[in-house]
Amino acid sequence: MDSSFTLEAMLRAAGERMRRDLAQRLIRHPGELGADREEVVRQFLRAYLPKRYEISNGFVFDCHGGISQQVDIVIFESLVCPRFETQGGVRLFPCEAVVAVGQVKSSLRRQQDLDGAVQNIESVKRLDRSATGRAMRGESGELLNNLDLQLDQIFGFIFVAGKALSPDSLHERFLHYIATAEPHLWPNVIMILGSCLVTFCCDDGVCPNPMHARGVALQLAGSEDLLLERFYVLLGRALQSTRSSSLPYWEYLHEARKWDAKVFYSSTGDDGEPPPYLSTLSRATSVACSFCGRRKQLMWFCRQCRLHFCGDCAGGVASALTCPKGHSDVARISG
Repeated sequence: MDSSFTLEAMLRAAGERMRRDLAQRLIRHPGELGADREEVVRQFLRAYLPKRYEISNGFVFDCHGGISQQVDIVIFESLVCPRFETQGGVRLFPCEAVVAVGQVKSSLRRQQDLDGAVQNIESVKRLDRSATGRAMRGESGELLNNLDLQLDQIFGFIFVAGKALSPDSLHERFLHYIATAEPHLWPNVIMILGSCLVTFCCDDGVCPNPMHARGVALQLAGSEDLLLERFYVLLGRALQSTRSSSLPYWEYLHEARKWDAKVFYSSTGDDGEPPPYLSTLSRATSVACSFCGRRKQLMWFCRQCRLHFCGDCAGGVASALTCPKGHSDVARISG
């Protein structure tokens, strides 16, 4: 093995291969659709992100019925996120298990292009990941709080594959935007391939954390153009630290929480007490008849008067048995 090996050199070489691969596959062809470019980026992420994450597209929703705009890239925890798909092939993902979303733009030349991409990310970040206080973080059991805690927020990025606003113009417009929106809604990274990367600066330096940001960081491509590697590092670290939750089913399936099932008890308790637990019922001998006191192998239970009775005390005929009081709602419980 080469004694000059360093992890940094290996990652830089891998980044160069990633950049060439992505640039080659983003070459425009006649009739190319936006969906094709989005799939190129999704394939790139699938190739280089850990397999515990799946990458798709679709809509993100929460337990209140809130739903995002259609998102080009949805990154979710594959082990905890159930898949929902309509008959038309539209995919939907519960926000508790989604860890990152992205918008892929072929260009970002106008203010309305930037506004549309930012609003798309906002539509995901507005969703309630706490599930009204029922969504818990993995093994810790702590509740998700995406309004105040950055690690509980879905990471949002805008990836521009073509021409865009100048770095200075983009930087100024982003500063204007953050002065008008709540911090938990801000996109974490804006990546202009081959041009610049916009994110935040915290006490420890450049980071994509809007909650602790003291400034906006503008990184130019420079001669070495390490933007793609830097984007990859920011996204990878975000996926590693963003907390998620399995689907809190009870908070989503509101109607399924309402029951109208008919319940059958073994017997009524004495003096208005609740019925005994089924696990406490005697299994060594049969239940005594409530009318004659005898224990028979074949016994019945009347659901109306809540009493047990034997065949000797039963009324009616064999095909239409009733309890000694004449009730027909009876069930055989032994024999």
